[in-house]
Amino acid sequence: MCFRPPTAVKPVKCPSCGTSNPSTSTVCRKCKEPLVKEKE
Repeated sequence: MCFRPPTAVKPVKCPSCGTSNPSTSTVCRKCKEPLVKEKE
């Protein structure tokens, strides 16, 4: 069973290729396009 603490942040999806990236990333780890942070 996989458990994530409630403090886990939502991954950021690349608008260009759709790859999930850590929320701390500023560029996509796959295509290197800039990531746009979603406003909460």
